Amino acid sequence: MGETLKRLLTAAVLVPFVLLAIFLDPTSYGVLALAVIFGVGAQDEFIRMALPVSEEDPAIRIRVASALLGTAIVVLPSLYTPGVALPPMLALSVLASGMVVLSRRAQLPNAGRHFTVTLGGLLYAPALMSVLPLLKDSGRPEWLTVVLCMAFFSDTVAYFFGRAFGKHKLYPAVSPAKSWEGAFGGVLGSCLATAGVGSMWLLPDLPLAHAIPLGIFGSIAGQTGDLVESMLKRTFGVKDSGTILPGHGGLLDRVDALLFVAPVTYYYVTLIG
Repeated sequence: MGETLKRLLTAAVLVPFVLLAIFLDPTSYGVLALAVIFGVGAQDEFIRMALPVSEEDPAIRIRVASALLGTAIVVLPSLYTPGVALPPMLALSVLASGMVVLSRRAQLPNAGRHFTVTLGGLLYAPALMSVLPLLKDSGRPEWLTVVLCMAFFSDTVAYFFGRAFGKHKLYPAVSPAKSWEGAFGGVLGSCLATAGVGSMWLLPDLPLAHAIPLGIFGSIAGQTGDLVESMLKRTFGVKDSGTILPGHGGLLDRVDALLFVAPVTYYYVTLIG
């Protein structure tokens, strides 16, 4: 089966669940569940790449503790206000991660790196993913669709612009295939999402004077997220973060841009919009 067909089939399975959670679930639990699955799953992939995990050292204690902490970091801001929930959870994460890492006596020579990786994984995936359910909680499900479209349109248009016009390398030391022309296409795609899907359809109250800058900054954030994951995979010597999504790789491969787009959009909505 070709990679393109695998990608299409995987999307055909995932997209209906996402749309059901956004528009048909009257509560925020569906979106919250998806955020936990993707946020904690991406976090575990990061840990497995960065430690790295092996048959000799599967790092079960670190991964279980990180999954529990990551779940709490995603869920609690939706139950309380983010300003109330996140500070104690981050403090608890430092304390609990330190205790778990110290308990692995056989790995004490690597304990400093393991402690850093554990905390980095919590900040990288669950903390950034936690803002998505907040958009549904605040009665703004349309914004969730716009966020997803920003990440998807930016990635897709960047790919086709890069294939058609790409001549000048964007950051070859990290991602040799990416070009400045593709990056421009990504900005255009994100603006199409905020202006077309947003202002002209789902969010008629969103002025174009806001939609275009949001699309630009959102695309820059998303492409930064893509480059960050490429940097991590190059550092850790892996092609994909995982294999759970046929044709896409791992969960982190699928949400690398979304993790960076979501906070930009959330804070626009809560502070400016």
